[in-house]
Amino acid sequence: MLTTEKINNYAACLSKRLYYVVFGLNLLLLIFAVIAQPSLSLLKGFWLIQINETGLITDPVATGGVGAALLNAALVLLLSTLLIRKMNLPFTGAAFACLFLMSGFSLLGKNLLNITPIIIGGWLYSRYKGDSFAKYIYLTLYGTCLSPMVSFLLIHVRPGLRWLAMSACGLVIGFLLPAIARFTTRIHQGYNLYNVGFAAGILGLGLASILKGFGVEFSAGSGWSTEGHRLLCALVTLVLLGLLGAGVLLGCRNWLQYKHILHHSGRAVADFILLDGPALTFVNMAMVGSIGFGYLQALYPWGVRLNGPLVCCIFAMTGFGAFGKHPRNVLPVMGGAVLAALLLVAVPVTSPGVLLATLLCTCLAPIAGQFGWGWGIAAGFLHMTIVQNTSILHGGMNLYNNGFAAGLVCILLVPIIKSMSPEPLED
Repeated sequence: MLTTEKINNYAACLSKRLYYVVFGLNLLLLIFAVIAQPSLSLLKGFWLIQINETGLITDPVATGGVGAALLNAALVLLLSTLLIRKMNLPFTGAAFACLFLMSGFSLLGKNLLNITPIIIGGWLYSRYKGDSFAKYIYLTLYGTCLSPMVSFLLIHVRPGLRWLAMSACGLVIGFLLPAIARFTTRIHQGYNLYNVGFAAGILGLGLASILKGFGVEFSAGSGWSTEGHRLLCALVTLVLLGLLGAGVLLGCRNWLQYKHILHHSGRAVADFILLDGPALTFVNMAMVGSIGFGYLQALYPWGVRLNGPLVCCIFAMTGFGAFGKHPRNVLPVMGGAVLAALLLVAVPVTSPGVLLATLLCTCLAPIAGQFGWGWGIAAGFLHMTIVQNTSILHGGMNLYNNGFAAGLVCILLVPIIKSMSPEPLED
């Protein structure tokens, strides 16, 4: 007979085993960093990444090199993992989604220097509320998507005030964002998996508007590297195969077992590790990540090469394969985004912004899962058109710009869907 003590012991043991999976990713990033830059240029490139601009779209591979970008991702992932461990939180689907996103977006704009003030701001908010920081740790880590604003002030404020300005900005972001993110969930009703991206877009709009009022001008990032394609392909392949192997070893060994996960709508909160166990979840993470990876490989003849931002997108898709995404609900949304890119002359399918939007629009997967593939295509199509015009609102300072656009899509589309069709059954 199962007792509460036995269940808790099993949960603790399972959480420890899942921790090793994250540690494996961390080790893999470090190994590939050294392979890519086995010299002091690794550390020099790492420092350049810390002190340069990081707004959309900036590729740290172009700034410091492939190895330095991977070292930055490894250290940000390590810090994030240790924070979650320190809070004694179990490694559920929420943890995997957050940690993969942290490591991924460290290849697009986050670094140790610009996320630290935001994390401290989140901790200060928890103290102000009289709560444990564990209650806000995920919101705070996600909130580091506004870290480019911290880097912007570090570079553009005069030397005597730059460190004070960047620190103050980071503290304000970390302090305010948890409250905003809790409110925005009610607006999109769980149909946008990148909820903090929506909240950060709103906060970023406010902060950018204030700074613009004082004469500050934001400029778009200009980094888009094509070096390191083969090495990054090898890294992504090992990550996906590792997850697939872990899922098989833990017990997911046939289609009948796996297909159960495809029946979930994905609407938040859909933690697949809690719902279906780690075996099915790891296989699903590998499947979802493979869809993004395969799409980019299909565009290889047209000049698409893996770089920091594109690996970021694959990691984001893979991580949320533990928290809402699966092949059945991501493919219709991606299809709608590609259709929009093909029909709209101004947005070539292989342009950087469109590539990112095609993969990251999958945060709207719950719409396809809940209302069917037709509405999923509509969501992806609408997302592609809206996301082209949202980064200007926050000056490119919100790395989760697709999450911001997705929130706007939900505001526009979900009421229309519900007015035209009966409410489907929940998970």
